[in-house]
Amino acid sequence: MPSPPIRNDEAPADSLRVLVIEDSVGIAASVQAALREAGMEVEIAPTGEIAIALHESFRPDILLVDLGLPDIDGLELVARFANMGGSGIIVITANGEEATRVQGLETGADDYVVKPLLLRELTARVRAVHRRMRQTAHAQTVVPMITSLVVDHARRQLRGQGETATLLTEAEYLALAHLLDAGGTSVSREALSRAALRRTLHSDDRSVDQLVLKLRRKLTEQGASPRTILSVRGQGYLIANPSVFHAASDT
Repeated sequence: MPSPPIRNDEAPADSLRVLVIEDSVGIAASVQAALREAGMEVEIAPTGEIAIALHESFRPDILLVDLGLPDIDGLELVARFANMGGSGIIVITANGEEATRVQGLETGADDYVVKPLLLRELTARVRAVHRRMRQTAHAQTVVPMITSLVVDHARRQLRGQGETATLLTEAEYLALAHLLDAGGTSVSREALSRAALRRTLHSDDRSVDQLVLKLRRKLTEQGASPRTILSVRGQGYLIANPSVFHAASDT
């Protein structure tokens, strides 16, 4: 297995950190050189396994994820990092088809670029995603998250501080209900698949992860913290604070 490159310790401590997950040596080197020239600190991971290790030690602000990795499906890696949070994700793909781009975004990516890469555009996109992340983080510190969410079980709706409720799909509602029934303990992805999607989960099936991502987005629409639903490594998902949720009254 190739070893990850030596970290660039000469980069400023507060510089934007980018992890390039790309198995093509030439492409990775070109991207690294362009981003470093723009003042960023850059590491390269040629495999998904190395990317997972570097994500923990390097703590990147932005991830550039090639979908065609040799050891792990790129979309699986995107879903994993999106569930962990803390990093913006830009998908790199040689497939410019709309379905592939949409799948990457729905899995949790913030943006995508199609090969062959235009390095100046890529640099601009990295900065744009990072800027949006900082703006979102600032907004969350200025506007406190709500401490109460009402679940209308009859109508499959969520309501926070606002007057407009958010409608849940049947699968989203069933997943949320199953997580709430667990009372703050973790629920396996297999159990969520059976309860919400009514099917057995296969090893390469990321539908539960995508379902949880969509549910998280709808919770944040109503003012909930993005970490209301937490991923538990090797186990599944849990509701961080079930006491936030209340059932709607019948009246």
